[in-house]
Amino acid sequence: MHMSDAVQINRRRFLGGAALLGGFSPLALQMAATSANAQANSYRALVCLYLDGGLDHYHTLIPCDQTNYAAIVAQRSGINMPQLSALTPVTTRTSQGGRQVAFHPVLTQTKNLYDQGKLAVVYGHGNLDAPVTRADLETGRAKLPWAVGSHNDGNAAIHTFGLEGARYGWGGLAMDSLQASNPDTMFASIGIGNLNNAFSDGRLVRMIKADTRGRATNISGLEGPLFGSSVASAELDAILRRADMTNALDKDYLEVNQRVMSSYRRLGEAFAATQSLAPIPTDTTLPNYAVAWRDNDVAAALRTVVRCIASRATLNVNRQVFFINMRNFDTHGNMANDLEKRNFLRLDAALGYFYAALTSMGLENNVTLFTTSEFGRSLKSNGDGTDHGWGGVSFVMGGAVKGGDIYGNLVDVNPAGPGFLATNGPPISIPTIANQQYCATLASWLGVPDAILPTIFPNLNRFASTKLGFL
Repeated sequence: MHMSDAVQINRRRFLGGAALLGGFSPLALQMAATSANAQANSYRALVCLYLDGGLDHYHTLIPCDQTNYAAIVAQRSGINMPQLSALTPVTTRTSQGGRQVAFHPVLTQTKNLYDQGKLAVVYGHGNLDAPVTRADLETGRAKLPWAVGSHNDGNAAIHTFGLEGARYGWGGLAMDSLQASNPDTMFASIGIGNLNNAFSDGRLVRMIKADTRGRATNISGLEGPLFGSSVASAELDAILRRADMTNALDKDYLEVNQRVMSSYRRLGEAFAATQSLAPIPTDTTLPNYAVAWRDNDVAAALRTVVRCIASRATLNVNRQVFFINMRNFDTHGNMANDLEKRNFLRLDAALGYFYAALTSMGLENNVTLFTTSEFGRSLKSNGDGTDHGWGGVSFVMGGAVKGGDIYGNLVDVNPAGPGFLATNGPPISIPTIANQQYCATLASWLGVPDAILPTIFPNLNRFASTKLGFL
């Protein structure tokens, strides 16, 4: 991407977005740009941020009306819960029957985004084959879905809607259906960081990997030594450039490799042109700097996403999906400490950073970030943590999001009530929204036609509403 391809960033928009972070330097954002306003208006991207391990939704959004706060504290002996006086109930446009929740006090920027209408909460969703009630499960009219309580199956249940080991994810399949929107499909699906997830792979579109430092990572040997030898890397390069193949299969194989090699060089050139874009804050006086910024691999991954988006004209794409894996949410022990002093700090800073960067580029309406997790956690503590559950909570963030509201129904914290099921372990939340409804809403916004949605989300038509309305 050359400077002639870029448009200037609106300084006022940048400063408004950066205010979420307490301010950071806009110097390196000068290259974030589009080739034309028309392309900016047509571009759309989804960013999947996977909270790997099972997000504890009751510690993320804490019940804070008097009755339910007392109930959650009673259920979670051994876990250091924030004081009720430290919790600020969120406002909602839809009635929640007097029930209130508050973002954990560490999630300050997340709450700001919610209050500004840029972030929505999808509450009580999980793996469902069809609508189900506690009575259905207890009388045997329905069975627990196969994924409940399993990390690997839960991962598959929200990313592929198949069994563990399924090859194709809904992100990749969505991009398959949108191939006509992309002059070059090579960069339609990009995964950032250390990951292995089927979400991004379709039958035709396959994920390209990049690292958090802005480098393509799928092919070794294209740059630097191969197997420790510069001679080996030169030989690989020579093989991939050969033009004397006569066998049809050899020629096809060579053409594929040459295209991939050329594409990775293009991605490398795009990253080289955006080296100074959207820097991660380096001000050591920022609160909790060492965790929230210096060691924040999620913010670093989102910076790579920003650089890819800024290079969309060079990469010749109008629709994209991205995938990032944020680990260590399997909080069986030391839960409050691990969430509050590490994961929440990193997540909160990363969300604020990303939205500020998008705003500065004038692309906040074109990019939607959403979180996923394999399940929520159990209602009752196991001492100083919580165990695997079922229904949980996700966030959706972006300028196109109808934020400042909770999509789904808050329930009374009562293990004997209709919102919970006691299995062989502690009580778990029964979902009232299916993962497929949640994800189909996102895919529809990306541009997947309504007629195609049931082929990607096979149980979607079993639910009264196929879209949740948060976009």
